[in-house]
Amino acid sequence: MTSESAHQPRAALEKSVRLRRIRIGKRLTLCFILIILLMSAGNGLVLWQFHAVHARADARLKSVDQELIAVLRFQASLLAFHSKFNELARSQDTERLIRESMALNTAILEDARRTQAAFDRSSAGVTPDPTVLATLEVIQSSLPTHLEAIRDLAKSGDWVALRVRLVTQVEPLASLSAEVVQDVDRDVAAEREQAALSIDRAERRMFLIVPLTGLVTLVFAAVLGVIITRSITEPLDHLVSGSRAVARGEFHHQIQVTGEDELAQLGKVFNDTAGKLQDLYENLGSREEKLRESEKELQQLIEFVPAHVFVLGSDGIGIYANQVILDYYGLTLEEWMASGIPEKVVHPDDLQRYLSERKKGLSSSVAFEVEVRRLRHDKQYRWFLCRFNPMKDERGHVLRWYVAQTDVETGKQAARRAQNENLALREEVDRSSMFEEIVGSSENLLQVLSNVSRVAPTDSTVLILGETGTGKELIARAIHKQSHRSSRAFIRVNCATIPHSLISSELFGHEKGAFTGAFQKRLGRFESADGGTIFLDEIGELPGETQVALLRVLQEREFERLGSNQPISVDVRILAATNRDLNAAVATGSFRSDLFYRLNVFPIEIPSLRQRGDDIPLLVEYLIERYAKKAGKRIRNIEKKTLELFQAYDWPGNVRELQNVVERAVLLCDDDTFSVDASWLKQDSRRDARSGTAQVRGLGKLEADEERQLIEAALSASGGRISGPSGAAAKLGIPRQTLESKIVSLGINKAKFQTN
Repeated sequence: MTSESAHQPRAALEKSVRLRRIRIGKRLTLCFILIILLMSAGNGLVLWQFHAVHARADARLKSVDQELIAVLRFQASLLAFHSKFNELARSQDTERLIRESMALNTAILEDARRTQAAFDRSSAGVTPDPTVLATLEVIQSSLPTHLEAIRDLAKSGDWVALRVRLVTQVEPLASLSAEVVQDVDRDVAAEREQAALSIDRAERRMFLIVPLTGLVTLVFAAVLGVIITRSITEPLDHLVSGSRAVARGEFHHQIQVTGEDELAQLGKVFNDTAGKLQDLYENLGSREEKLRESEKELQQLIEFVPAHVFVLGSDGIGIYANQVILDYYGLTLEEWMASGIPEKVVHPDDLQRYLSERKKGLSSSVAFEVEVRRLRHDKQYRWFLCRFNPMKDERGHVLRWYVAQTDVETGKQAARRAQNENLALREEVDRSSMFEEIVGSSENLLQVLSNVSRVAPTDSTVLILGETGTGKELIARAIHKQSHRSSRAFIRVNCATIPHSLISSELFGHEKGAFTGAFQKRLGRFESADGGTIFLDEIGELPGETQVALLRVLQEREFERLGSNQPISVDVRILAATNRDLNAAVATGSFRSDLFYRLNVFPIEIPSLRQRGDDIPLLVEYLIERYAKKAGKRIRNIEKKTLELFQAYDWPGNVRELQNVVERAVLLCDDDTFSVDASWLKQDSRRDARSGTAQVRGLGKLEADEERQLIEAALSASGGRISGPSGAAAKLGIPRQTLESKIVSLGINKAKFQTN
C-alpha cells in the first residue's frame, strides 16, 4: 500500500469524525438545505438561458419590424407624392405646383431620412439587405433632380412634357419603393423564422438541461446522504453489536465512541451500563449460587410438610409444587408448571374472582389470601384458603411467591349450618310469642296433634289448611321439632308478602348480575334450609312461573339460581300452608293441579276457634298469665261474664284475635280480676259483615268461608240472579264480573238458588 492510498481512508475517517461533532438533526437539516439550493440553482440556470434566447429573438424581431414600418411609411409618402403631382399636373396651375412641390419635396426627403435612420438603428444581429439601402440612396439623390425638372416644365407651361416626366421618371421611383417593401418583408419573415428556430433550440436544450440538472442534484443528494447515513449507521452498528454481546452475557464488551453527537452520548451510556451489568452479573452469580443451595434445602423441607405448598416466580408462573399437592390434583410437576392450571382446577363460579384477586395481590409485594373451590383428582370440589407470601431481596423486590393451601371445606360447611341455624333461631325468637298457642284439649285439636305426631318422623310433604290466625305456622314448627331434622334449620317464607318479581330470587337465590340490582350472588331460602325444613306459608299466592320451579324441587330435589344453568341439589322437607280453597284455585286455573297433588300428600286441617270453644278458657288462662308476667302484673281471677262473652263470640280472627284482645285487656286491667269491655266483641259486627253490604270489611278481606256464606245469602235473597238492580252483585255492592269470578273460585253452585 502506498502512502497516498493509506492517507485517503485516514482523511475520510477524519471527515467522518468531524461530521459526528455535529448533531444528527443539524446534519439532516444541512443536507436538505444544500439539496434545495442545488435544485434552485439548476432551475434558475434553465430559466435564465431561456429568457436570454427569448430576449434576443424579441430584440431582432422588433428591429426588423421597425425597418418594415419605416419602409412602408416611406412608400406611402412616395405614392402620396406621385398622386399629388399628378393632380397638380392636371390642374395646370403653375404657381400652386411650384408652391406645393417644395413642401412635398421636403416631406419626402424627411421620410427618406427617417427610413434610413430606422435601418441604422437595427440591432447588431440584424443585417439589412444592401439593395434596400441602395434603393433608398437612389430615391434620395434622384428625387430632387426630378422635382427641379418638373418645376421648370411647369414654368414653361409644357404640361404634356411634365406629365410625361412624371410617368417616366417619378412613377418608377414609386415602383422601386414597392420592391424595397418586398425585400424588407422577406427580411422580416426570415428573421421571424430565425427567432422561432432559436426558441425551438432553446426549448430542446431545456429538455436536456432539466434532466441533467436533476441528475446532478440526485447524485449530489445521494453522495451527501451516504456520508450522513454512514455517520449515523456506523455508530448504530456498534451499538447493535454491543447489545447483542450483552444479550449473550458478554458484559465486558465496550464499543468505540467517536464524535460528540447523540449516538456518541448513547455509546458512552452503553459502555457505562455494560460495566455496571458486569459488576451486577458477577455479584448475582454468587448470590444465585447461595439461593440455589437455600432453595434446595427449602424444597427438601417442603416435601416433609403434609400440606399443599407450591412456589411461583415473581411473574406468577409456577416453578415448583410439593408432592402432596401433585397427588391431590393427580398431576405431574410438568403439568402443574404448564399454563392454564387455574382454569383446570378452580371452580368455574370462582375462577374470575380468583384470577382478579390473584392478579391484584401479585402486583403488590405484601402477603394476601384468597378462598376458592379447587377440583380434586376424584372430580370433587372443596374449599381452600390460599395464603400467598412473598420472598424479597434486600431492596424489597419480590423474588418468589410461596403459597400454602389449607382445606377449609369442613369449616365452610359448619359455617353454613351455623348461618342457617342462626337464621332459623332468629325467626323462631321473633315468633316465640305465638309458639304456645297450641293449647287445648278439644277433640278436633287432639286429632290434629295426633296427625302431627304421625307425620313428623317422616319426610313427607305436609299441606296445612286453616283460617287466618288458627296457628298454621305453629303446627309446621311442631312437625319440624318432632322430626329427625329438628337440629337443622327451619326456614319460613311468607309467599304473600314477597313481590312476584322477587319471589323466585328469594326462594332459589341468584347470581351476580342476574337482573338489575343483583350486585352480588345471593343464596336462596332453599339453600339455607338444606338438611332442614322449609315452611311455605300462603302457598296459594305463588305466581305461575314460581309454581313450575317449586314443582321441579318436589319432583327432582334440585333447582337453579337465577342467572345460572347449574343445577343445585338440596335435601329439604317442604311444609306448605294456606287459608285459600286450593281446589277452587285449581278449578279456575290460578293454581297448578300437578303442584297441588304434590303438596297434598298429607293434608292437616286446623279447626277454627269457633270449632273448639271448649279450649277458650284454657287459652284465656294461659294468655293472661303470659301477658301479666310480661306487664309486671298479678291477675288472680277472671270474670265469669268475660268467659261467657269469649265463648259466645265467633272469633273471625281465631287465636290471633283472642291473643290481641287478652293482651289489650291485661294492659288496661287495674286490679287482680281480668275483664274486657263488652263493646270489643259485639255480635252485630259479624252479622253486618255477612249482611251483604260488605261495608265493614269488604269481600276481599273476609275468610273464604265467610265470603261463601255472604255470597250464598245474597244469591238466596236475589233468587239466584246476579246482575240487575235486585241482583246479588248490587246487594253486595261489587261489580257483576267480580261476583262471577268469586262464585267460580269458591265453587258455589248458583243454580240451586234460582227460583224459576
